Amino acid sequence: MADQPPPIRKIPPPWTCRYTAYVGAFYVSAKSALSRDVAYAPLEASSAEFSEAGVWKGGMAMIQLLRYTSTPVGPYDEMIFLPGKFEVPGGHGSHTRITRIYVSQRDTTYNGRKNWNIPKHIARFQYTGDFSAPPFTVQLYPEDSSVDTPFFTASLQHLSFWTPTFPFSSNFLKRLGIPNAMVQPPLPEGDPKDVLCGTNEWYKNTGTIYSPKAKLVWIDLKQAGQEVDKEKENWWPGLKRWHLGVWLQDAHLTLGEPEILKV
Repeated sequence: MADQPPPIRKIPPPWTCRYTAYVGAFYVSAKSALSRDVAYAPLEASSAEFSEAGVWKGGMAMIQLLRYTSTPVGPYDEMIFLPGKFEVPGGHGSHTRITRIYVSQRDTTYNGRKNWNIPKHIARFQYTGDFSAPPFTVQLYPEDSSVDTPFFTASLQHLSFWTPTFPFSSNFLKRLGIPNAMVQPPLPEGDPKDVLCGTNEWYKNTGTIYSPKAKLVWIDLKQAGQEVDKEKENWWPGLKRWHLGVWLQDAHLTLGEPEILKV
């Protein structure tokens, strides 16, 4: 009999985490169609309650690559996609939303879904180079080890070795008019349900971020190792290949109890 995985560590908020991150941003117009096969993992794409929850408004989209060195459930790697803002039913305005996210371990998958409606799934992260500093390439593969084709590729390069560093925080984003709150709709249940748990409420999540040492980098989204049509060769349809990003070193995140919204 195969060994059974250990029980999930169920850790309620608040969470305080330390990590390194690379964050790339690009503008997407609501006049274009939301690419559902890119914006959502298959489980959430199949759930109208999640994937059709509120009108997509476009705006500032982000791809984030993170390595957590300290969390309540231990270290793990993460890739996050936010395609801009969505209108929230019930008169709650428009807010950013994580629609697709992958992590490298089970405990954070369950807790992210249960605590904050974050639609986490497990993936295999493979690196060429060292994540702690560019240059490096990361490729994401399905959890199934028999699949040898990546579904996401990104390469990081220095903008310049002499680029200055600067402090970065969520307060800085507020001053630029970028809120640090996200609103997440309820999640569908997947298999195994003890990891891919479902939820029933809308959550508004507000966190604080601080990095004493941030630096600009280049992010290359040219997809590799797979057959893709020309429109999606840089992952998001019609997206250019190279993007400015921010490298957050020794970053700190605090994420508290969500606010339950009535919609």
